[in-house]
Amino acid sequence: MEKTENLLAEGRLTGIRPFTRQDVDEWCTWPRHPDALFRDYNAPNLSAIERSIWYSERRARPDHEMYAITDAEGNLIGRLFLRQIDRTKRVAVLGIDLRSDRLDQGYGSDALRTFNDYYFGDFGFRVLRLDVAGYNLRAQRVYEKLGWVHVGEHWNTYPAFLMPAVETDPQYTRAREYVRVGHGTISILHLDMELTRDRWRELNAR
Repeated sequence: MEKTENLLAEGRLTGIRPFTRQDVDEWCTWPRHPDALFRDYNAPNLSAIERSIWYSERRARPDHEMYAITDAEGNLIGRLFLRQIDRTKRVAVLGIDLRSDRLDQGYGSDALRTFNDYYFGDFGFRVLRLDVAGYNLRAQRVYEKLGWVHVGEHWNTYPAFLMPAVETDPQYTRAREYVRVGHGTISILHLDMELTRDRWRELNAR
């Protein structure tokens, strides 16, 4: 990978750098996820002014950080973000998404490894948490492989129109055990996962 001055961390396939206002424009052009269960990962339809507001609001949050994932050519292929940042306890919650046409190519695992080295090293934090939808088995396998462990679970509730007809569509049979359908709502089981700095260092010292 070519050196880029604003990279915070560099892996085998990916680089991590701050997420910019220009990245918002690029993110909004990404191809949509074909699986309706993952439509929440699609960028919203925003005008230029709305994109600027979206970016400014998140930049202004003291408990929020945004990062870009780039490939070897410097193209934006994913986003990483931290929320609920507690700088005293050195704990935060991680979020990640990739372009739908860059999945299953090793970019996600490489980006997480690269970011974890930065997060537990230069950033100096102690615990990194995340949650993942119960039906997202692909992501769960990646997180577990990198050292995250299950510490709990919770249900998130959404308006039903935002999700596909999981209870009736045969293609979503595998997801039904993680879904509760209410009156105009749908609740999805999320698994809480956690990775500590000590565990990360132990796994990577082998």
